[in-house]
Order: sequence, then structure tokens, then C-alpha cells
Amino acid sequence: MNKHQVINRPELAEATLNLGGEPLSLAPYATTGLLGLAVGPRGMGKTNAGLLVAEQLSEQGWVSVLIDPESELESLYGDAVKSPADLTKRLRARREKILVVRALDASEFVPYGNAILEVADAMRKPILCVADEGQLFSHPRRRSEGIGEAADIINTICERGRKRALDLFITALRYTGTLHRSIFANKNLTLVGCQEDPTVWASLAPQFRGTQIEFSDLQALAPGEFVMFSRRGVEKVRMPMAAALQPVATKAAPPKRVLPATYSQWARAMGELPLATLERLTDDVVGVLGALSGLTAQQLVAGSSALRDEIEARAR
Repeated sequence: MNKHQVINRPELAEATLNLGGEPLSLAPYATTGLLGLAVGPRGMGKTNAGLLVAEQLSEQGWVSVLIDPESELESLYGDAVKSPADLTKRLRARREKILVVRALDASEFVPYGNAILEVADAMRKPILCVADEGQLFSHPRRRSEGIGEAADIINTICERGRKRALDLFITALRYTGTLHRSIFANKNLTLVGCQEDPTVWASLAPQFRGTQIEFSDLQALAPGEFVMFSRRGVEKVRMPMAAALQPVATKAAPPKRVLPATYSQWARAMGELPLATLERLTDDVVGVLGALSGLTAQQLVAGSSALRDEIEARAR
């Protein structure tokens, strides 16, 4: 019987991810492994985020396995593996940096998922599994049509992947109700994209408590923009494009920026300005700037109130 020591993850200690902004060191993930989750509506950049992570980690020692439910990743990264046995053979050889698995539903994913677990358990060399459209392979309640077994595999990666050098990045349409709760309990890199359904804020709000981020801020996110929760805190990032997508991706027009509309939005905007600049914003100046910008009376009142409070708070 093989005996395994507690896995050491030196590759995480040295690895970084460039997800927009300052490079993210993965050293703080050396004791937990990496479990990334990207949430947002279709077309907002979740797949690109998963591919970006896969490409970057594959250049730093991982073999990335892309679970492709849409049969579209082969055109980017080459033909899919032929069978679970073929996946096992190629994972063991570790000669290819990125492997594509065509799995249109949960039942097709199961044998490939088991192959990944078996190789990870035997070899304990870094593997990243990227499950796009994760709601197809994980569900909080459903067990029929292979979902139950597929969800068990995903949960095993979440809960036991750390000691097997097996990391996971999964995408989903909603923050809750589409994925098994084990994913949310173990995630440690979260990307929240544009949110168009206000009913989701009830489940998202606890995550954003203390951040001064509101639903309207999420609603204003453009494609490719995310609020990122990582080991170093909370920040807004704009994802670069994955290399394989650059030649084929549709160029999205940047959205027109919306002026602050609430007290908290004005307060955050002014918090980034020096006090001397704020003190020069007299009522007359504010009135002129408001007229030029087309501010509504409500926005002007909210902004003026936030300005006074900000100046008083800094003067204390």
C-alpha cells in the first residue's frame, strides 16, 4: 500500500496570477490549494477568467484540464482527449500543458472526473481542473442524470484536492442555487461579475459587508470586470484576455460611465481626492460642474452632502 506524506505545495509558494492590477501571489494558498469561483451572467467574461488562470498556471508547472460543455475549446487548444483512458495516459505523461475534455453534461463528465482524481491521488503533481458552466456538473439538490455523481467528484476536489496538488476553477451563473454548497464553503478566490438580477443581492450582501460595495456597483461592471475576493483582500479588476481568445474574441465597446447616484458612491469617489481639492469645491463651483455634467437635483444634493461630511470628517 502506498503511503503519502502531507503534500508540500512549493509550486504555489512561487506562483503568481495576473488577473488585472497587481500580480496576485499564490503563496498564501500553499496550505489550502486554489479553489477559484467566477460568478456572473453569460457573456461577462467568466470563461475567459478560467482560461486565463489555466494558461498562466500551465506555464508555471500545472497541467490544466479544461472541461468543455460547449464543444468550443478544441478550436482554441487542440483536439479533446479521446477517452478517460487517454486522459489518464496524458496526465501521467505531463508532456502537454493544457488538455481539453469534451463533456456536454454531468454523465459524460463522471468518467473523466474519476480519471483526474485517480491520477492526482497517485502522482500528486499540480493539476488544475477548469469546469466551465459549473452548474451542469454540480447542484445543491439534484441527483438525477449523473448530477449527483458529478457533484460528488467536484466536492472531492474542493475538500481533498489540496493534498493531491489538485486545484479547481469553476464558473456559474448565480452565486447560490446553482452549485453545491461545498464549493462556496471551500472557495478562496472569488470573482463576482456584473449582476443584473436584484434578487441575488440577498445572497451576495453578506460577502460584501464592510466593503462599501453595493448592488448598483456590481450592476455597473462591464464585461471582463470583476470584484475579486482573494487572500489579500477585495479589489476591482479588469481581466486581460486569455491568449487563445485574443484572435477570435468579439471586441466589446466600453460602457459609458455612470455618474455617482447615491450618497455612498459620492463618498467613495471623494475619498480618493486630497482634502485641499475638496475644500476648493465651493457651492458655486459644484453648481457649475453639476450643470456641465447634467446632474439631477437628487445627485447634486447627495454629492453636496457627502462633500460636507467628508471635509468635516477629515478636519477633525
